[in-house]
Amino acid sequence: MNELAIDLRRATAADAESLSAFAAGVFPLGGRPETDPIHVEAYVAAELNPDRFLNLVADPRAVVLIAEGNRTIVGYAVLLHHAGHPQIPARYPAELRKIYVHPDYHGQGVADALMRELLSSTRPNTDVIWLSVFSENARASGYYTRWGFRFAGNQVFMVGADRQKDFLMRRLAGKSF
Repeated sequence: MNELAIDLRRATAADAESLSAFAAGVFPLGGRPETDPIHVEAYVAAELNPDRFLNLVADPRAVVLIAEGNRTIVGYAVLLHHAGHPQIPARYPAELRKIYVHPDYHGQGVADALMRELLSSTRPNTDVIWLSVFSENARASGYYTRWGFRFAGNQVFMVGADRQKDFLMRRLAGKSF
């Protein structure tokens, strides 16, 4: 399949509403299909609202990227510097907090473009990049493995009041792929 011509750019405060709407649409696709929609709606309302995106864009530790194709958001990603996790030993960690691509654009290079840009945006002293991924999302886990992430543990992830299991994955920063 041919790669889509996409534009990557840093998100601004003006993008908060559209990022929130996009995130609300794609978040449920990465989780357990049988999750009660009331729990998904609670998570989206609490964690993917425009104010959360405004705060991320304003946070000097955050890199918030938007991938656009045909002037439409087709993906986004968030990297947070100096964000540790108790199960991930690191002096200067960064968390790959989110990377989502609309399913109509899977396999067209969008996720790879976002990942390349995020990895190149890590600060020089970053030693480890880590993430959490839904344990039943084999596609996402496989994708991260191809980018050099390795399993490092697990944690509970709350979707509303629904307890779900996430895998923790890590990779050394500066490692090229």
